[in-house]
Parts: sequence; structure tokens; C-alpha cells
Amino acid sequence: MFRNFANAFSFLTIIPLFEVGEFDAKALARSMSAFPLVGLVLGGLLVAAHIVVGVHLPPLLEAVLLVTLLWYATGGFHLDGLADTMDGIWSGRGRERALEIMKDSRVGAHGASSMVLLILAKVAAIAVLPGYMKAAALIVAPSLGRGGVVLLAHKSLYARPTEGLASPYTEHLDANTVNTALLISGAISLVAGLGGVLAFLGVMGWALFLRKRFNAKMGGITGDMLGFCEETGEVIALILMVLAS
Repeated sequence: MFRNFANAFSFLTIIPLFEVGEFDAKALARSMSAFPLVGLVLGGLLVAAHIVVGVHLPPLLEAVLLVTLLWYATGGFHLDGLADTMDGIWSGRGRERALEIMKDSRVGAHGASSMVLLILAKVAAIAVLPGYMKAAALIVAPSLGRGGVVLLAHKSLYARPTEGLASPYTEHLDANTVNTALLISGAISLVAGLGGVLAFLGVMGWALFLRKRFNAKMGGITGDMLGFCEETGEVIALILMVLAS
């Protein structure tokens, strides 16, 4: 599990904590079992920042700083996928053209606006969460977002004819890896009590919906779609925990 965690952490963040060398496809797929643990560590980083600055800053400004910290720690990796997916799917074009648009490095109107709206939703949700629930949500949301990615990748096809970022996951991901990720995600969600349980169910339900939708409309998934699932999953988790608080 440690090797899986090291691979996952090095892949999902820009924090130089481990030296893991080159990734092979099967190792990448196995590392997905530790995706929620990477979210747990990132959440712990956010909680530490919350403890340090939360007593000195108003909630809204603190929330902006926390969202910025999470963005920085991941290198904006998943936000890029969100933007590309929105540009492609909302283009109104056919499957092949939508995939071409998603591969374009330029960000369109749909991608840019989706990033703004998502960041605003994260900031607003974190700002209004009270006391202990805020700290719990900072841990649970990143973990569930990454757990949802594993469920989306499971039993999905790869949408492009050539290998890409998501192809190792769709080709080599097995049920044991998925079950481990789901168990870890579920355990972490209990930190937030009922709100965490609701968030777990909501995020995993969203991942299953996306899996059905992407495979039917796009013929499979891409790395961008995994990023889309992660970012939107975090927001769903935060909103459900706000509603439960």
C-alpha cells in the first residue's frame, strides 16, 4: 500500500515528497487504491492551514486562501480537466470533434466560466461551514473527490484510439483496487458524521452517473473527464455537508 500511496501522491500532487521513478501502466492502476489517502493528506494540509489562519481571517478570505492552497498543491491538475471537458461536451459537436476540442490546450468560454463557478462554489461552501464541520469537510471532500475518480474509471472504456493519461486506469484497474478505494473513502467520510455519509453517497452516485453518461455519449473516458469528476465531486461533497450542518 505504501508504494501505491507514493505513486498516487507523486502523480496527483506537485509536492516532492517521494522519489518513485517512472510509472508503468499497471503500477498506475494499482495506485488508484490510494487516491482517497492522497485526498486525506491534502485535507490534512488544509486543516493545518485552517488552524493557523482561521482565527486571524474572516471566513470568506480564509476560504479563498484554502481553495488556493489546494489548487497550488495539485498544480491545477484537475481544474484543467474540468475546463477541457466542459469545452468539449458543451460544444454541441459530435464525439470526434468534442474529443479534439478537449485536447486543445486553449481554454474556451465554457471551460473558463465553469472554473470560475466551481471555485466560487468551493469558496462559498467552505466559508459558511461551522466549527468542527469545516475541518471535517476539508478532509472529506478531497478524499471523496478522488474516490469518485476510481469509481468512474472502473468498467469504463478509453475514449481515444491512442494511449493517453486515463488509458492505464481503464485497461488495468481491477475490482480489488476499486473496493479498497471505496472502503477508504467511506471510512474517511465518517469523520463528518451524517454529512459525510450523505457526501459519500452523493459523490459516488455522481461518479456512476458520469460513467454511464460518458461511456454512452463519448465512447469512454479521458484523463480530462477524470479531472472533471474529481472537481465536481469535491463541490458536491461540500454542498451536501453544508446542507447537513
